[in-house]
Amino acid sequence: MFQLLIRISYSVKTILIISILFVCIAVKPDAVFGQFFSNEILKNMFRNGQLTGSFKKEFSSTVNMDQVSMQELDSILGISNTIALKIPIKKPFISIDFLPVAIRQQYNTELPYEWNNAPMIPAKGYQEVFSAGFYARIGKHLTIQFAPEVVYAENKPFEQFSQQLSDRIWTSYYRFLNTSDIPSQIGTGSYNKFFPGQSSIRYNFRSFSVGISSESMWWGPGWRNALIMSNNAPGFVHFTFNTIKPVPTGIGTFEGQVIAGKLEESNILPPRIYSVDTVGDFLYQPKRNEWRYITGMVLTWQPKWVKNLYVGFAKSSYLYHSDISNPIDALPLQGFLGRSITTTEKNGKKSSMGSLFARYVMPGDKAELYMEFGNKNYSLMPWNIIQTESYRRAYVAGFRKLFPAKKGAYIQMAAEFTQMEAPVAELIRNPDSWYTDPYVRQGYTNLGRVIGAGIGPGSNSQTLEISWIKGMKKLGLQFERVRYNSDFYYYAFEYTLDFRRHWIDLSTTLKADWNYKRFFASAQLGIIRSYNYKWLIIQVDPNSYFVPGNEVLNISSRLSVSYRF
Repeated sequence: MFQLLIRISYSVKTILIISILFVCIAVKPDAVFGQFFSNEILKNMFRNGQLTGSFKKEFSSTVNMDQVSMQELDSILGISNTIALKIPIKKPFISIDFLPVAIRQQYNTELPYEWNNAPMIPAKGYQEVFSAGFYARIGKHLTIQFAPEVVYAENKPFEQFSQQLSDRIWTSYYRFLNTSDIPSQIGTGSYNKFFPGQSSIRYNFRSFSVGISSESMWWGPGWRNALIMSNNAPGFVHFTFNTIKPVPTGIGTFEGQVIAGKLEESNILPPRIYSVDTVGDFLYQPKRNEWRYITGMVLTWQPKWVKNLYVGFAKSSYLYHSDISNPIDALPLQGFLGRSITTTEKNGKKSSMGSLFARYVMPGDKAELYMEFGNKNYSLMPWNIIQTESYRRAYVAGFRKLFPAKKGAYIQMAAEFTQMEAPVAELIRNPDSWYTDPYVRQGYTNLGRVIGAGIGPGSNSQTLEISWIKGMKKLGLQFERVRYNSDFYYYAFEYTLDFRRHWIDLSTTLKADWNYKRFFASAQLGIIRSYNYKWLIIQVDPNSYFVPGNEVLNISSRLSVSYRF
């Protein structure tokens, strides 16, 4: 731990010294675009600002809603000047602005809990992420953002899938372990990792930006879960072509992004890899040791005839890079024509998923409604939502309402519901859940974490938050229920006719956000009770139906502090 802090301190000092070598004068740089800072407090504050009319209404909050403009941050904090550097040469003009220094800490007493943690891992014990960096503008169009993240986690051992469960249950469990790369624990012992974090090199012109980035992305209107792209997994290096502000047209405004990148596996082996099934075959099937190519796109439209309505779609495909045999394989087009158009697609070597979404903002009522509806390996055209044939589908739906309180404050009520389990028994009996794949068997993951909804394959969640808010300040309570991987539950336990084993987490979390001058912080303290943890019950008397489940009480705490230079 001490060595990690020394490395962090050394990295920050190095950045400062290199920058000072350029230096000349401390200035507030001219207005720039493309300078972003990823922060949960700001994301929710600006989204609420759209409901009250204090933030830009033209933005949909469905394309990278977690990337917040530094200019907006300075405006909220009341900062008129920041520490910045201008290199004294006329052409090209170069300016450097320091990004906020941030440290995020988390502690779980018994089990991992929380998602959308980007570089953090699911871990028991203490964990922290440190980030700092700078933003440089070269001339009018070229920008470089360097914002690495350093992670440390105690990563203490915790209870895993029980050895008490039968071999038949373990065989069912391996149907999911062999088609995804989502280890419950990332290795053993302490975890140290350096990530490029929220870094990018971009060429910005008018309303567009093109470049190479490792920034986290979020597509869709949900604030707790997103079906296609979220910040649940560490950001991956990708090419990006995206809008940096809404693009006006004769039929309304558009926002969007197209990406192509590289996904990596966790290299964590599942348990009991030498176990065999009833016919003597090994349960464990080694995955292809090869990085995966991912391509995706999101597009949001604000029709000029319907104010405050945003509709759009998100799409993502992934495959092993050596299976790319056609230029079309490198594009996120699978499903648009309702059929496979390349050999790779026809042979099932390219996995795909897509969603349609809508968000409707009601500033007069200070409220919003939204929904995202997705399907897997199927055309995502609107006319294909209603089908007589069963298919893998999922949804995220929610609302948010602000009630005026005293002195410019509001009482916020927000709720969100996510459903990812298979809709019918036929699909459960042949499990191929969201984020799993029988051919690209790492599934839709990066470094062992799901890229989409953090609750994971086959899971459902319901979240309710009630809070007092005023600007960046918030005090509130969040109540949440998560039912994990119902696809596995029904697949594994249907034959027993025992429907008591749902693994369910119930949590109550106290949340607080606050700011003071250039500091802004967020804290939360949650109590989580896991029922039938890892689908285990304590069978004392086989003749008794009401038996105790495997219950675990966990305390989860988090503290994030950021400082704007």
